[in-house]
Amino acid sequence: MAKKFKTEIVTPEKIVFSEEIESLMIPAERGYLGVLAGHAPLLCTLQPGEIRIRGDKGEVHFSTSGGFMEVTPGKAVLLTESAEQASAIDIKRAEESKQRAQERLAATAKDVDKARAKDALERAQNRLRIAQKYKT
Repeated sequence: MAKKFKTEIVTPEKIVFSEEIESLMIPAERGYLGVLAGHAPLLCTLQPGEIRIRGDKGEVHFSTSGGFMEVTPGKAVLLTESAEQASAIDIKRAEESKQRAQERLAATAKDVDKARAKDALERAQNRLRIAQKYKT
């Protein structure tokens, strides 16, 4: 039996996930990072991408738009701007978000925040990629 550790994914609105798990894979600043029970203490930033969790119920996948993770030997806490389970992603809404972001990026008006539009496009594309990857 694999060793387990407590993992929580927390957004500003709620605790999205809280269970004992076997392994965790997160999108860190310099690539994907794996965490197992007993991992050395760690603090890192999360980039937009996929969070993969393996536990008793199999694998669970989340889309995240970034945040921070703190790991201690017995626990991992992910403080995220957003985290959405792959099976719960509203593909139509994500496509609409992508379209709006693309329109803002293409706009010539000077009052359009291009950096914010680029971030919105990246988030929408990430949500769509993960939703399509794990579509049942």
